[in-house]
Amino acid sequence: MDLHQLRVFYAAGKSGGFTRASEQLHLSQSTVSQHIKQLEEELDCPLFLRVGKRVLITEAGNVLLQYAEKIFHDLKNAEMAVREMNAMKRGAVRLGVGATTLTYRLTHVLGDYNRRFPDIELIVLTGTTEFLLDAVKSQNLDLAIVMSTPVPPQGMTVTPLGREELVVVMNREHPLARKSILEPGDLSSIDGYFESLGVTPRIAMEVESIEAIKSLIRAGLAASILPLCATGEQPRSGQLRVMRVRGRPLARELGLAALDAVILPNAIRELATALMAALGGGADKRSQKAKGKRQKSKVPARN
Repeated sequence: MDLHQLRVFYAAGKSGGFTRASEQLHLSQSTVSQHIKQLEEELDCPLFLRVGKRVLITEAGNVLLQYAEKIFHDLKNAEMAVREMNAMKRGAVRLGVGATTLTYRLTHVLGDYNRRFPDIELIVLTGTTEFLLDAVKSQNLDLAIVMSTPVPPQGMTVTPLGREELVVVMNREHPLARKSILEPGDLSSIDGYFESLGVTPRIAMEVESIEAIKSLIRAGLAASILPLCATGEQPRSGQLRVMRVRGRPLARELGLAALDAVILPNAIRELATALMAALGGGADKRSQKAKGKRQKSKVPARN
């Protein structure tokens, strides 16, 4: 198996056919077919099924396609690392992050990175912690900002980035919104509020968009626990009430995940450094600053 054959196979597998692969690679369709046939003979395994004029990738072909994607990504990283030694910075960096952290805490960081490295393609993928960790493990991501786990997944390192404060957000018409700070027992009494209305609480919908959740809260249809960074500064006339719980601070730990013992190009290391500078300890400092303000004004909750 040589790289040229693998590149032809990869183009056919990703594009869904020999014709498109020939167009992408500027080869004749017969040449594409010949290379793939030679690869199948060498592996003694069919990679595509010919059904009339169509070709369908086989299970073995899908396995090879995944490995080919990793191989070509490693080749790009190798090229980028070598070019960087000659100050020719090219390549791609792939970052995974939760939508909330991306929207409310990273836009300026990624914008600054893009200005510093205009020739580096920055690819950002959003998703849950489980999804992002799987993507790092399968080498579909170089770095991922995730919620820290007690034990890092095998073959990965998760560098702590700090704590991100969570707060209870509800509509200002909610009975608990009259309080200056919530007691731990108040969280369970939210269910009691619905019961007093003759309503049995149930999960009516799952919403990933923080802005959509805030809209539902403004309409009086929900209460939620959200990252403080996503609440913003609410005007007094607004419909959101942002509250903390006395003696029981809510927070989540963030970490930067990457494959263990991997030689990273400078562009990826530079992004990791920027992320750690922006998020590392940033949430704690914000919480301490907010705590100082509360002590001065003696108001334990933010509006």
